[in-house]
Amino acid sequence: MALALLCAGALGTPLRTNARPETDAQSCTTHAKALLVRLKSVLEAALDQKRSVMFNGFNCTELSVIVVPHSQTPSICQPSQHVTCSSQSSQSFNKNECLKNITGDLQYYRSMLNTYVKSLDQTKSQTITDLTSITDSIQTLQKNCQPLQNTEEQQTENWKPKGQAFEDRMDLCKQLKGFHIRAITINRALGYISAEADNS
Repeated sequence: MALALLCAGALGTPLRTNARPETDAQSCTTHAKALLVRLKSVLEAALDQKRSVMFNGFNCTELSVIVVPHSQTPSICQPSQHVTCSSQSSQSFNKNECLKNITGDLQYYRSMLNTYVKSLDQTKSQTITDLTSITDSIQTLQKNCQPLQNTEEQQTENWKPKGQAFEDRMDLCKQLKGFHIRAITINRALGYISAEADNS
């Protein structure tokens, strides 16, 4: 079962547990999945330039990916199984360190998106609505995931706009693609923690 859970997570599929009343840990996976779905929905809509002006004027899919600086979430949150879905070897799983890194990631992206929204012309209502829906999903996850509530806040780098709207939109594209990748990792990690809680 643990191998199935790990492999499912590596493919970006939210991890599932047996059907039973939601525990605190399972609530984490529910809201982490909701965040991933919302993020994916906003990103896909933004990539369609016929429907969105968020990335108008450049091809977001051709740009690089930026993930939260100095975060160790992918390595720290690797489950401690001695089996892998790829060529990478597993490392010892430290739940507290994993949750600490996830907390830092969520703080970074929530702060970054809030800062970006504040820098926008308020007439860009659809972009503001879409990005605010992501920060709302982050806040909901933080509020309803008890293990994250019990984790001390982390010092994270603050994103700062460059002051040029075009460059900031390109940076937003890179950041959102990075956040999507990180949200998959967060789903996998919280699913693993949830499975451990169910089996304890």
